[in-house]
Amino acid sequence: MNRARAQIFLSYFFQIALIGLVVVSLVVGDMYSAISSVFGFILISIPALLRRERVVVLPFELNLWIFLSIFLHNFGLLLHFYDILWWWDKVTHFLSTSLIAAFGFIGIVIVDKYAKTIDIPVKFLPFFIVVFVMAMGVLWEIIEFAFDQTLGTGMQYSLSDTVTDLVFDLVGGLAVGAVGPIYLKYRTVDALIQELKVEGTVKKMKARRQKG
Repeated sequence: MNRARAQIFLSYFFQIALIGLVVVSLVVGDMYSAISSVFGFILISIPALLRRERVVVLPFELNLWIFLSIFLHNFGLLLHFYDILWWWDKVTHFLSTSLIAAFGFIGIVIVDKYAKTIDIPVKFLPFFIVVFVMAMGVLWEIIEFAFDQTLGTGMQYSLSDTVTDLVFDLVGGLAVGAVGPIYLKYRTVDALIQELKVEGTVKKMKARRQKG
């Protein structure tokens, strides 16, 4: 099985798995888990939509990362692993944080490649990635706080839990920030851009800008 077929198989597998979580959640009357699983189903469908519309083709590893992160979160939510396993929240938080860092890394590489007025040295990549991840982490904690205050969801257990989440944000950012430059040593930016297939999207954006 080649990578393209494996990617399609994984997409269908996790979509079916999330549909299963929705059904089970509805049967046991857990509406919060059901809604979260529906939202997760929509999220894991986005990479396939982007590929079909020829906007960007995410690498197989990144797709697997997305699928695992979303599925494990919703799986743990349904089975209440967040309440009975102290480490479950940390594992899923690290997965999602490092995933955000990976997207930040790809975004920085694309901007550096096509934005002629911006030049980002490879040695500064870790700094930008960590700052990006921490900013997203703080934003997420604010969203959780807002939901807890308005809807009483209980997403933030305590101050120490919030701070620990931010620490894991930092760890995830540092991990991707350390691996990113090493990755580019063994794989060129051009090779990564070619796999992402963003050249056509960039050309369309430039054409629209010129027309505007």
